[in-house]
Amino acid sequence: MNKTTIAATALAFTALALPTTPGIAQATTVNSPGTISTAAVDGYFYAWENRDHSGDWCRWPSGVDDPDWSTCSGSSPNVNMNGKASALANLGYPGTYDDVDLYFSSNYLGSGMCVRNGLYISLLTVYFPWDGKRGQGQWANDNITSHRWSNNC
Repeated sequence: MNKTTIAATALAFTALALPTTPGIAQATTVNSPGTISTAAVDGYFYAWENRDHSGDWCRWPSGVDDPDWSTCSGSSPNVNMNGKASALANLGYPGTYDDVDLYFSSNYLGSGMCVRNGLYISLLTVYFPWDGKRGQGQWANDNITSHRWSNNC
C-alpha cells in the first residue's frame, strides 16, 4: 500500500469510530435527579433509564460496589435499574478507585467495560468487548447489571 492509501484507510476507520465515542464533560454534577450542570464533582456514580439523564435513576457513592442493579439506594422510588441504564455519569471523587467497571451480568460477571472518572455519557452507544464472556459484543445500553469501583481504565 502506498502512503495515500494507508492515510485514507486510517481516516475512514477514525470517521467510523467517532459517532460511537461518548463525550467527556469534566467537572459536572447532578443538582437534582435528572439534571446535570457544570459544577464540582459530588462523589457519586449515576445511571439513568433514559437518554440525556432522564427517567428513573440510581446513584452510588464513591467506593460502594453493587453486584445487582435490581435495587439501589439513593434513587427514585422503587427502582430496578437492572438492564435499563441508557445514560451514565461518573462524578466520583478523583483519586484511588475513581473509575467504575460495568458488567453485563450480576455479581461482576460477564463482559465488562470501564467508565473513567469525570465521564458523562448522555446515551450509551458502545458495545461490550469481544472477550469470550457472556454478553460479549452486546450493546451496553440497557444491558448493565452490576458495577464496582476500580483503577482499571
